[in-house]
Amino acid sequence: MVLDDGLEVPMGRPGILKKPQIDAGPLKVLIESLHDLHLQVGRPSLSKISTKSGKKTDDGYLGTSTISYVMSEPRLPDSHTMQRLVAVLVEFAPAGSMNLDETTMRFIERWKAAAKAEADPPPSPRVQDLLMTGHAYLRLAEQYQRAERMAGRVLSERTVANEWAYVAELSAPLLGDEHPVTVGARERASANSG
Repeated sequence: MVLDDGLEVPMGRPGILKKPQIDAGPLKVLIESLHDLHLQVGRPSLSKISTKSGKKTDDGYLGTSTISYVMSEPRLPDSHTMQRLVAVLVEFAPAGSMNLDETTMRFIERWKAAAKAEADPPPSPRVQDLLMTGHAYLRLAEQYQRAERMAGRVLSERTVANEWAYVAELSAPLLGDEHPVTVGARERASANSG
């Protein structure tokens, strides 16, 4: 099947959209929520969604390839396109069964969470595993010792505060936010910050 903008896609059953393979996280929540909304409104086909979005010359028009991209690719869609798709999908719901403003706000919040996670991604599972090894604890111990030494020799309180803040940053994922080392490092960072 050739879509309106020349892309060729394999034929599937109308209204059944492929879910992308995405690791757990805010993007997965967003895309799965879009699929859930699509299901709640009766699984309209791409062509029906596109037709309901308007004419090709309209500002808010959504082509079938754009809809497919938003729903089936493991990437964060742009906010405007996602909001337009949500609005069009809500139009398929029985009258009075969905509040457009509430639904749109829910999706905007999910989009913001996914955008934030994309801008500041968590460490990969491999890095997380490495952080929990003996080397990570050794590094924390060495950094703690360095901060203690600096406290007695360095004249700049800001430099010492930064070292203690770094110790707290290393300690929290290894030992926990409430561990005495983490709490103590944060207190020392605050005391030396001025």
